[in-house]
Amino acid sequence: MYPRAGRSTRLLALAVLGFLGATLLTAAPAAANTAPRITKATISTWLPVKTEGIIQWTPAFSYAARDDQGVTGFQVQRKSAPWSTSPTRRAKMSAAGYVWRADGSSTWLYPSRTSVRGRLDPGAVDCFRVRAKDAAGLTSAWTGWRCAHAPMRAAETWSWCCQPNLISGLHLDGSADSPAVAYVSTRFGTQRSNGAYCAKGVRVRVFKGPGQGRMNVFLGSSKVGTVSAWSRTSGWKWVTVRRSTDACGRVRLVPLTRAPVQMTRNYMLY
Repeated sequence: MYPRAGRSTRLLALAVLGFLGATLLTAAPAAANTAPRITKATISTWLPVKTEGIIQWTPAFSYAARDDQGVTGFQVQRKSAPWSTSPTRRAKMSAAGYVWRADGSSTWLYPSRTSVRGRLDPGAVDCFRVRAKDAAGLTSAWTGWRCAHAPMRAAETWSWCCQPNLISGLHLDGSADSPAVAYVSTRFGTQRSNGAYCAKGVRVRVFKGPGQGRMNVFLGSSKVGTVSAWSRTSGWKWVTVRRSTDACGRVRLVPLTRAPVQMTRNYMLY
């Protein structure tokens, strides 16, 4: 007795479908190509004080990436803010521009080049960001900006006018060539920076202690914040005051107390 033709056809179709299903389940899916991933993007944020030799900094912005197809190039952008030496010359952050390849033919740097250097004068800021490209032409997202800040010594920053440097004998960080100390007190009035800036704030190093006071920090006519140096214990500390938006003008340190705020150096924040 032979099976009917319709039944045989159905059995054959089911066998074929089963074979195809088993093949699809056991076959490894093709790996999808992915964009490169940035694994490193670093630069020294707060550069150390220099008191002798050429007062200039050249920090390295170092970067790296990983990709399944191989990294074929990096694109680096830089923006910077210079040092201001005049109330009429406002320092502000420049627009972002590409760091060009050595031959100038492309904005893409060779994959073997994994660092670039900035060049900063006192009070300047250099910022970098990077992205990578792979052999398939896929590009990673830009990293965030990484910025290096060069310090300004107090004596280079503030117009002294008629006040003495009352604690010039102090040695900062054990150095015999310590930077001069700005002394902000109602005894002497407001201190104004020599230069002008369009920035968001400042980072200052002050002496804290029981006999220390408070001051307001302004950029032009805009208040940035209040610095309090009062403390039960004595020593140096960093204080950051910042706005959410830029303000422009000379930095003004307005004393609130007869007790002083003694400041050794500061960084501009953009």
